[in-house]
Amino acid sequence: MVTFLLFISFLLNIVSLLSIVILYSRQNRFVNMEREQKKIISEMEDIISAYLIEMKEENDEFMRKINTQVHNDKENILHTEENKQGDPGTSEKVTKWTGAGYKRASQAYTQMKDHGPDPDDQTKESEQDPLLKKVLTLKEKGMSIEEIAESLGKGQTEIELLLKFRQIM
Repeated sequence: MVTFLLFISFLLNIVSLLSIVILYSRQNRFVNMEREQKKIISEMEDIISAYLIEMKEENDEFMRKINTQVHNDKENILHTEENKQGDPGTSEKVTKWTGAGYKRASQAYTQMKDHGPDPDDQTKESEQDPLLKKVLTLKEKGMSIEEIAESLGKGQTEIELLLKFRQIM
């Protein structure tokens, strides 16, 4: 009987040791999976932050270009208003509605009012902005937005916005 109990005791010890080894290996597997998930999450955060930084830089560059263009348009409007009136003191009253959007809208309105859209104005505007001219020629050749952005060294969003503003997309 004692041998039987010793045999059962050894058997239970072996089973308990085997279960401890199995539980230990499972725990290590979960710990390794947690580490891998943390690495993946940190890599994803790095990628997303790099993408956001790149997007912010492209937007800042685009805003700088727009601001300089608006500033140039405002100066042109101020100079034309001063030339029309001859008195620089009255230009403060006129400059309430200045900006690139107002200028283009008033030009379009006068064109539509007179004789319809003028194709010469489109070529004049494209001559003023060489980037827009390049984008339009590449788009006419059938290149995609990604290819245009890559060939000009610009961002895809910048090219998309240029085309959307020109309503060519």
